Amino acid sequence: MKKIVISVALILTAGSLLFVPFRVAVRVETAKGNPVQRIGLEGRSLLGLRLTPWRAKVSGLPSWGNAREGFYIAPTLPVSISIAAFPRFQQTLSVVPSGEERNVGALADEGDREAFRRWFVAILEDQLERLSPAWEPAQRDCSGLLRFAFHEAWGPHTEAWRARTAFNGTVVARNPSFESGGPWRNGFPTPEGWRAFVKGAFLRNYSCVLIGRDTQAAKPGDLLFFSRGGARPMPDHSMAFVRPDSDGTPVLIYHTGREQSGLSRDAGEMRRVRISDLLQHPDPDFRPLPENPAFLGVYRWRVLAED
Repeated sequence: MKKIVISVALILTAGSLLFVPFRVAVRVETAKGNPVQRIGLEGRSLLGLRLTPWRAKVSGLPSWGNAREGFYIAPTLPVSISIAAFPRFQQTLSVVPSGEERNVGALADEGDREAFRRWFVAILEDQLERLSPAWEPAQRDCSGLLRFAFHEAWGPHTEAWRARTAFNGTVVARNPSFESGGPWRNGFPTPEGWRAFVKGAFLRNYSCVLIGRDTQAAKPGDLLFFSRGGARPMPDHSMAFVRPDSDGTPVLIYHTGREQSGLSRDAGEMRRVRISDLLQHPDPDFRPLPENPAFLGVYRWRVLAED
């Protein structure tokens, strides 16, 4: 009886191995005008059956996705990445931002970058007085604030624009070069192409570059991102640097986002906070300190990042 059980076990084990994705093929897909690249994986069993690779992962560059749908990356410089999968598959690839995909639409002129920063900050600060009617109520949250100010910063900032957005500030700079904006004027890159609406994680991963975890390196117009995990993971929370206070202390502006609890609804509100006060935030997850795992770092819009 023991020999029969062992034989049956061996037969089942050998049979199951025929359905293990031992061979894995990797392909990198790019699309013109989109800095996001897709890494497609296809597994094959010993019988030649197509299977999704097991326990696949990408390392060497931040990625998004999974083995079934594909992993997405947005390289800004040539870099080597590693793809691994069960049981022993591992492959190293060199990926580069090719041709016009490299930092597509980046503002090459320092004057344009400075103009964009100033308008972006001015539009953010204007929301503290009253929310623009051009900012759709359904998109009024922390990432929605960034999307709105980003799109409106391009201009042209005419009297008709002032009437549409109810902008009450003064002219802060010339209009950034409209032609240089490329697809950024109307959308943001995502794994599915350029979209007018993107969630905070896509905004961070594909529209920004990481500057570091030192807030002293931030300029007006740069962003802070936070992400809390745990049993109840929270979506990305974002804040934007604006003009410093009169004493030189950096200042941030953000929208708290909508909250719903039971029968009550909170539309959220705009807030202005000094970095010195944020470092003392009652919730330690929102303190921009290097040792805080929920603090993802200081980010800069990709259009403002110099090569």
